[in-house]
Amino acid sequence: MMRASIRKKATVLFVLFFGISFVGFGSNRGSLDPNVQEMLKNDSIADKAKENFNSYAKFVYDELNELQLSFKALEQGLTGYHNLLKRNELVRKDTLTIIDFSKPSNEVRLFIIDLCENKVIHKSLCAHGLNSGRLYPKHFSNENNSKQSSLGFYVTTTTYSGKFELALRLRGMEHSNSHASSRGVVMHAAKYATYDFLERNGCQLGRSYGCPAVPAEGFEDVVKWIKEGSCMYIYYPSRSYKRYSKYLNRTNYLEDFVEI
Repeated sequence: MMRASIRKKATVLFVLFFGISFVGFGSNRGSLDPNVQEMLKNDSIADKAKENFNSYAKFVYDELNELQLSFKALEQGLTGYHNLLKRNELVRKDTLTIIDFSKPSNEVRLFIIDLCENKVIHKSLCAHGLNSGRLYPKHFSNENNSKQSSLGFYVTTTTYSGKFELALRLRGMEHSNSHASSRGVVMHAAKYATYDFLERNGCQLGRSYGCPAVPAEGFEDVVKWIKEGSCMYIYYPSRSYKRYSKYLNRTNYLEDFVEI
């Protein structure tokens, strides 16, 4: 109830700022509305909904006040988040995690965003896959044994202890990451994903076998914030990924931005 109340406050703030009321935004509905889908067949309504979404994304970005996070990564992350939401794929709707692999490994690349309060609640370094590149990842794969990172939208699932003291399973939702489970791609902590490692190894993180690896410090809190059904987006400005991404190209998200 508390999270729903805060989410409502964030929605009200956005609506008051722009003086607009929307059909679905902030209602916590997680399913498609046939009536609104019919409305969106009207080009002028659809164009206005896109305009409203763009304003919303800029509003959230300004509220976050986080210059280390790129607007494009956030905008795409919000698009996929709302598309996942409309298709009942998310259990936890309060959090969006963005990993920005357009940045080098010696910079902050992981951001956990509280969408109820529009603030970044955690940010950290994040290592990429061994065969994706050295300082900058440039190669991505969904294939087994590739040891490369995979782009796109994930939904977090459960935790386990095994090879790693604590790890968070990830369910790949797209053509670009659908083999995440069979590849053993999970989020875990690693000694090679720390500032101490950077200082001792030429300002470059170590690399994983394809997992998003993060510092051990604070990792238990990270897992607590995002486990069991939240949205994670691994971003890179890849034309081929963007062309075929179903969660960037579906227009279900526009339901939430149709004006009443």
